[in-house]
Amino acid sequence: MFEGTPPSSGVVLHHAVTGAPLAHVWAAAPDAYGDATPLSAEERRRSTAFRREADRRLYVAARTLLRTALSRCVPDVQPAEWRFTTGPHGRPELAGPLAEPRLRFSVAHAPGLAACLACPELDCGIDVEAVDRPVDPVRVARTMFHPREAARVLAAPPGERGGVFLRHWTLKEAYGKARGLGFLLPPDSCTVAPDAAGGPRLAATDDDGTLWQFAQWLRGGRHLLAVALRRGRGPDVTVVRHPGPP
Repeated sequence: MFEGTPPSSGVVLHHAVTGAPLAHVWAAAPDAYGDATPLSAEERRRSTAFRREADRRLYVAARTLLRTALSRCVPDVQPAEWRFTTGPHGRPELAGPLAEPRLRFSVAHAPGLAACLACPELDCGIDVEAVDRPVDPVRVARTMFHPREAARVLAAPPGERGGVFLRHWTLKEAYGKARGLGFLLPPDSCTVAPDAAGGPRLAATDDDGTLWQFAQWLRGGRHLLAVALRRGRGPDVTVVRHPGPP
């Protein structure tokens, strides 16, 4: 499939009525998905460097997912043909082939799931976390969150703090990746409100939160996903959640 033939059909990249970009999300379980065939020599080298087989499979699944997702967006390009580069802070970007419209993407993975977001033109980020991730929500929130976010975690009943923490964490991770900053983004420079009316909202000291759109959902009861999109002053972006890999 990967070397000789790109995915047979493409996906729609813009809304037929509003013209707004469509954001496509695919996910795959590494135990049932992933093929080193379309990977570059460097990606294959990196895959062999993992000591744990589960980590290697997750990496291969994520790279396969990304390449195949991009070819669903541009069917004329085969998955093995995509080339990548990194921005000033390490954010992955497309280096070629040139495609119109310009594609943006983000990839995330957690034990048991790889996820990919692809859309035309917009800054975008995705995060995924396992809901049973072992973490001390109070300690990490106090260190990594805005004080208002940490206060929400502390105010939650003890049995619900992990869930409140993850809802904030995944949104902040997706936003940091969309801006190309990741952990370089100071934790007190922005705050997210997962349960705001109308959907998650952002407030930031160096950014306009009204320019951003977020989505968050539980997948399969085991993973929480979050998406951040800089839609600007345009209409809302539709997030297309595909049921499986491309």
